[in-house]
Amino acid sequence: MSGLPRGQGRPRATARGGFASVYKDPKDRRYEASVARVVQKAMGDRPPYQGALTLSLRFRLPIPKSETKGIRAAMAAGQIAPTKKPDLSNLQKAIEDGMNKIAFDDDAQIVRAVTLKIYAEQPGVDVVLHRYAPQGAEA
Repeated sequence: MSGLPRGQGRPRATARGGFASVYKDPKDRRYEASVARVVQKAMGDRPPYQGALTLSLRFRLPIPKSETKGIRAAMAAGQIAPTKKPDLSNLQKAIEDGMNKIAFDDDAQIVRAVTLKIYAEQPGVDVVLHRYAPQGAEA
C-alpha cells in the first residue's frame, strides 16, 4: 500500500448541552477508509479470514529532506531507524481498524504481529496476513 503511513490518533471529546461526546478525528476516519478500500480490492470476493491470524506490517516512512546526503543514505540503508512519531503501535492500530470486517471479522483474531518501522524512498505500508500457525506447526 503506497502513501504516507498515519498513526491512529486519540479520540476527541466535546461537550454539548451538558453531555460529553467522544468521536474519532476525521483524518483518522479518512485514512482508515483508504486502508479499507485497498484491503477490499486485495480481498476481492473472498470472505474475511476466520480463526487466529498472524499480521506482518512494514511501515515505510519518508526520509526527511532536511537531512544531509550522508544521513539520508544511512537512513535509506537501514543504518538509522525512525525513532520519532508516529508510534509503531498507533501505526499498527490504524491498519488493523481499516482491515476490520473486510480481511477479518475483528482485530481480536490477531494473535501474532510482526511490525517494523523503517525509512524508505517510497513511503507506504507492506501488509501480510495469514492464518496463525503455532511454533513447530506448518502454516
